[in-house]
Amino acid sequence: MPSETPETLFVAHATGRLLHVRACPQLLGLDAPVVATATQVQTLGTCVWCAKELSEAGRRYFDSVEQAVRTLDPSGDAVRATQEALGDLAYDLVWVPPSYSHIAVGDKTHAVAWIGRGCVMHADGRLIDFA
Repeated sequence: MPSETPETLFVAHATGRLLHVRACPQLLGLDAPVVATATQVQTLGTCVWCAKELSEAGRRYFDSVEQAVRTLDPSGDAVRATQEALGDLAYDLVWVPPSYSHIAVGDKTHAVAWIGRGCVMHADGRLIDFA
């Protein structure tokens, strides 16, 4: 993994063998994944799911969170709850990765929150459920 990767990378525990982004399904349920050290970033591989997320290849960008949510949930029931869970979070871009497994919001350098079915996970680790 190149050191210029702007996303904060994590390992599941201090002796983890793969790098992950915070929204990785492998980290869900962990109270406190460990921020990867500089040495780990330079020497460990990245999990397949996270490598796809970090790659811009195959991403689909949207003009707004509402547009992205309505694309994944045509009923639109989650639009208001999603916007409330994001609060006043600042972001410039809205996208889904190739897997369409979630919606990410962020800027040109990194994601600041990930929107899943019934929840929003902020980059600081806060998980807001609204299902």
